[in-house]
Amino acid sequence: MSTSFSVAEILARLEARIAHHEEQVAFHQQQEVHHREQSAAHTAELETVRRHFESFKATALPAADLAGVPVASAAREEAREDLGEFVGKRIMTSKLIARVVHRLGEDETFGASQVAEEANRRYRGQLKKPVDARMASVVLRRLRDAGELHQVQSGGAAHEAFYSKRRPG
Repeated sequence: MSTSFSVAEILARLEARIAHHEEQVAFHQQQEVHHREQSAAHTAELETVRRHFESFKATALPAADLAGVPVASAAREEAREDLGEFVGKRIMTSKLIARVVHRLGEDETFGASQVAEEANRRYRGQLKKPVDARMASVVLRRLRDAGELHQVQSGGAAHEAFYSKRRPG
């Protein structure tokens, strides 16, 4: 340790250190108050979030379990019941498409793409490959030629024809 400092220099340096540490104490006390306030706010928010989490979990888990249970819709039950005549026989796609058409509403206007989508939705499990709009279009034309459907709008290469069960007029 150096003893070359005068008494006045030692006192000045010690006063500077005292001032520095007083500032630090004041600063950290301010920070302590701020952190206490922040801690209280976060504790209250944490309690609120935990309460909502627990109530949500109590209702969401049973709801999720319910959502996971498959529902036997009327369309699925219809499809199972209606396929009884195909037992032991090959399922013909054209007959499934005709069934879809017969279940559509009397006043409904429909095209081949709509019929194909509905056939794929109803008979997904029974079809070897999905029905496309071209196959549905062929069946719709045959039903039209048989007099079961009426063409509402003619189709072409760029747009599909539309049909109805009821004669337009």
